[in-house]
Amino acid sequence: MDNKSLLAIVLCIVILIGYQSLISYLYPPSEPLQPQTQQPLVGSESAPPADQQTPLLSERRRTDVEQQEEQAPGMPQPASTAPLTPVEQDITVETDTYIAIFTSMGGRIKSFQLKQYPVTLSPDSPLLEMVIAGTYGELPFVLSLSGKNITLSDETLPYTVKGVPAGKRLFVPTGSDKDLVFRGSLANGATFTKTFTFSGEGYGIGLSVDVTQLPFQASTLSLSWLEGSRSEGKSAYYDVYGPVALLGRTFEYENAWDWEAGDSYGPGDVRWAGFTNSYFLAGMMPRDIETAQLFFRDEDETLETRLSTPWSGEAVSYTLYVGPKDTEALNAVDPAFDRAIDFGWSHFIARPLVSLLRFLYGVTGNYGIAIILLTVLVKLVFFPLSNKSFKSMSAMKKLQPQIERLREQYKDDRQKLNQEMMELYKRYEVNPLGGCLPMIVQLPVFIGLYQGLLYAIELRQAPFFGWIEDLSQPDRLGALAIPFVDPPGIPVLTLLMGGSMIIQQMMMPTTGDPIQQKMMLLMPVIFTVMFINFPAGLVLYWLINNVLSVAQQHWYTKTYG
Repeated sequence: MDNKSLLAIVLCIVILIGYQSLISYLYPPSEPLQPQTQQPLVGSESAPPADQQTPLLSERRRTDVEQQEEQAPGMPQPASTAPLTPVEQDITVETDTYIAIFTSMGGRIKSFQLKQYPVTLSPDSPLLEMVIAGTYGELPFVLSLSGKNITLSDETLPYTVKGVPAGKRLFVPTGSDKDLVFRGSLANGATFTKTFTFSGEGYGIGLSVDVTQLPFQASTLSLSWLEGSRSEGKSAYYDVYGPVALLGRTFEYENAWDWEAGDSYGPGDVRWAGFTNSYFLAGMMPRDIETAQLFFRDEDETLETRLSTPWSGEAVSYTLYVGPKDTEALNAVDPAFDRAIDFGWSHFIARPLVSLLRFLYGVTGNYGIAIILLTVLVKLVFFPLSNKSFKSMSAMKKLQPQIERLREQYKDDRQKLNQEMMELYKRYEVNPLGGCLPMIVQLPVFIGLYQGLLYAIELRQAPFFGWIEDLSQPDRLGALAIPFVDPPGIPVLTLLMGGSMIIQQMMMPTTGDPIQQKMMLLMPVIFTVMFINFPAGLVLYWLINNVLSVAQQHWYTKTYG
């Protein structure tokens, strides 16, 4: 393979991997950076068209249902809730995987901590929190009913609780299901019932909502995930964070830092919706996906994702998921939730490779070693193709003097030069694309591994050895402050990766074009800068791949000349 072909391939890789970096440079976050693993999951929303909006967030400031109704004079008005100072009761629900705290005020969730996912690697680290209250105390799982010019929310409704004795914790053991029932009534007799069903395994929760004797005609019932917006920016440009939905078979994701107001989806084919970051998901799945509609909004630094369905007075059911983006955990609740793990167009390659990575971890007990073995296995699969590439490169290297003579002889006649070069290739039975095609075949696998290692939750807080304690974070040795390196420290793996690329370049056939030579020499620098803040697991994969390529090329040169 000549240097032009190699340059084209390398530039393609740079463009594919560097796109996100360029976008981050052009549109940087305005807030200070914090580690992504410490952030609770939040919801966010853009305002839907004016004729479809229901004034939910603006009414969070009000303290009772009667105040909400003042916006709709002339309509049948439900009465205010009776207690002026309702007593709030907290209910703790615990399983083997999480500890959740609900409040009787609105039947909402105040806290959801994942028992298997601490915030940091410190022994005294708190558990990862999935909920953060909004500006005015807004919390997830608010229920609202909308009719013509009127919206009623249960946020300030004091519910009574059934399913757990007062002052006791509801523990759901493995192999069983338990219900937590919230029931509340307005002074006019309207009754609201929320029934949460918890399983002793996994992160799925069932929710059934029933409203009876409502004194006005409601056409839409909505369930909202509400949280305070992040005051800090994303920790890295490859971070995933924002509203997500599965619409039919299409995965929709919007970056929470970039999306514009006015987004809405449906009605129809909203299989589930929620909020996500790189490793965790809060999702709501309606029973009736054919008529569901989705809205996002942001008001007073409180974000909301609202899932709305037409309401005819019947009970409405949802499947909820609050937990990690782990394949087995997501599929255990509903296979549709598994689409939250988005590996892009290379998902059909990334998913089996991540499964193989998990298998290798089961054998080795170390994800760093598993990454090395996975890279070796992929390299072995493509060993024959790589040898064909080296063979073509070797043949092109032998023809290089004759090619240079032709370029000098026909430097003013491009057409004649091309004809003579094609004759030269034909005479020596050399395919100028012979070194390029094997690399093109391997490129989707490289990209699939790249995507898989970038977003696999298996690597979160997974140690390798020595200073590499978390393969999902950039590797840093010490705390030396270096420009453009965040967090501070020496990026050992990245520097080794850049060095391995330099060795590769030195072993490649040279070309007489000085511009191409300079471009090729810049590639290790470009990749080193681009990878300097990437997760250590991804850099380890690229380093091992480079080392194996150098070893294979050295072996081929020594064996076949």
